[in-house]
Amino acid sequence: MDNPLSKLALDYWYQVLMVVGVVVFLASGAGLLKEFPVLPTATISLGSFFIGLGEWINHPLQTVLVGVNPERPSGMLTGHPRSPRPIGMVFDIFGFALIVFGGYKLFA
Repeated sequence: MDNPLSKLALDYWYQVLMVVGVVVFLASGAGLLKEFPVLPTATISLGSFFIGLGEWINHPLQTVLVGVNPERPSGMLTGHPRSPRPIGMVFDIFGFALIVFGGYKLFA
């Protein structure tokens, strides 16, 4: 049986942020991070997950047709430039609010 995580491509920072957020959230919920309080750690990790999700939405794959040349024989240029979407901005703001709230609970 293949490992499903072997095909997980973490090519961009926002994808890594999502995975790290989920791992820290699960580890804090399981009690593996005994040095850190559970509620602030879980809140901050959820906030980082939502920021990563919002940025993933805000960086859609975009393809532009350009002239054919030796560097681009297909004539296409693809990339993930930032293109803010309303739902992506909502996730970013929600994630930032969770991080601020978790930081407040951590240091208060």
